[in-house]
Amino acid sequence: MRRWYLGAIVAALVMAFAPASPVSAHASLENSVPAANSVLEEGPANIVLDFDEQIDVGLSSIQLFDQSGTVIATGTPTGAGDGSIVQASVPPLSDGTYAVVWRVASADGHVVDGAFSFQIGTNSGIDSGDLLDQVGRGASAVPAVGRLFGVARFLAFLGFITLVGGGFFAVIAPAERGGAASTRALLWLGGVWLLLGTAASFGLYGARVVAGTLADAVSPSVWADIVHTHTARMLLLRLALVTCLLVLLALFGRRREGWWKGAAIAATAGVLVTFSSAGHAYVVTPASLWIAVDGLHLLAVSLWIGGLVLFCFGGRAWLTEPDAEPTVRRFSAISVIAVPVVVATGVLQALKLAGGLDDATATAWGRTLLAKITLVTVIVAIGGVSRWLLQHDGPSSLRRIIAVEAVLGIAVVALAAGLVALPPQPAAASKLFTTSLSQSGVIVDVSLSPGRVGSNEMHILVTPPGGSLQPVSALSARMSLPARGIPASPVTITPAGANHYSGSITLPVAGDWTLEIIVETAPGQSTLLSAVVPIPG
Repeated sequence: MRRWYLGAIVAALVMAFAPASPVSAHASLENSVPAANSVLEEGPANIVLDFDEQIDVGLSSIQLFDQSGTVIATGTPTGAGDGSIVQASVPPLSDGTYAVVWRVASADGHVVDGAFSFQIGTNSGIDSGDLLDQVGRGASAVPAVGRLFGVARFLAFLGFITLVGGGFFAVIAPAERGGAASTRALLWLGGVWLLLGTAASFGLYGARVVAGTLADAVSPSVWADIVHTHTARMLLLRLALVTCLLVLLALFGRRREGWWKGAAIAATAGVLVTFSSAGHAYVVTPASLWIAVDGLHLLAVSLWIGGLVLFCFGGRAWLTEPDAEPTVRRFSAISVIAVPVVVATGVLQALKLAGGLDDATATAWGRTLLAKITLVTVIVAIGGVSRWLLQHDGPSSLRRIIAVEAVLGIAVVALAAGLVALPPQPAAASKLFTTSLSQSGVIVDVSLSPGRVGSNEMHILVTPPGGSLQPVSALSARMSLPARGIPASPVTITPAGANHYSGSITLPVAGDWTLEIIVETAPGQSTLLSAVVPIPG
């Protein structure tokens, strides 16, 4: 059976992590100063990044590059506002194109990064896309770090489920069965995997924070950089608590009564908290409620899947010896309660985190969740057959069917580990819009960024007829969405320099918006220019 156990684990790893994909952002950049793709008359005093959730300012990195790809020294990132804003001072800048490459650790422990460009003056002649490709390559850790981080999470989850779920049924079983060598070996294996998965997660988290390599995962200096963070503290606390559980496991079999059971319950509760408060639940309000819901979910999963793992891989005697039959029947009764708890808490979390499941296939998180739900449904259906067999034919009839349930359960654990690394909601779709319009000798260069539903910034550069440098008399702009019956709304326009205007507008829905710009080249002489601006949904 141990070969089956190892085979199931390898299969789960291959299924969940072989086609490793980049982890998407959890904290999203809402606004920046300067705005992405903006055109400025003079350089900014600070680079300011505003996110949609709190971040760990001490782990933030903001780098500024000139159009040749050379780093420009900036000030140390500092926090501002409510903990979701980070800024860095900027030295005086000359005209040209610049790139900002940033990296932050969000409150739920995920490391996110990004880059954008801006321009000072109007005659850069540099392709900002090429510049971002050049300077953005070192913003993230090497792919191997992300893949191994996923493996570490899986081992930690599986180890916890095996140790806690399997250990519970071993404790309530008769002494001869619960203390059998094969059972103890399985519990020790779960404990060691929980310990190793947690230790690896700590080191790999550090490597992700510094956008480093696998060598940074074992670097004491990197450990020192992250030790003050919430995520790192939770991982270190888990290491200490798991060590206590392993010491208590060594006492299991020698003392089946006494203080060690209370100590094991307390340590287990502590480990549950470290899992739940180092993930999505930590950033949902109220955090204490959702941490409790997530912990209850993990506990119910542990009793359900952990019991299956124990009976399948903890020795054949669990399903053949008469003294183990009461424990197997008690597992069946507990599962009847645990499974609805798993489903209820899982649904609550999905609805809260994703804001509904109307378009679950739009994100990797949603697709992974659907795959997990499918597997859980299959296991529940098989479990119904198992319960019928147990009642009519006894535990000995369950050997093959429990093996299938246990293997599928391990696959569910792999998918759950993958869910932790994915953002529940998609990042807002955006598409930078730029165009050059001409009418009656007037040339207008316009850009709208980031080009998404919500707040957008517009820059307009006007060249009067004949290329004259004479300032135009006035300029206004408006946008409408005829397909949805949305009338024209004015763009708030302010002069930013000679024939250079900047403005802002909030677009409530996606669609092909009509942009109209009215340029008054001289009193009483106006030119209307228009364009269709696609805003992705």
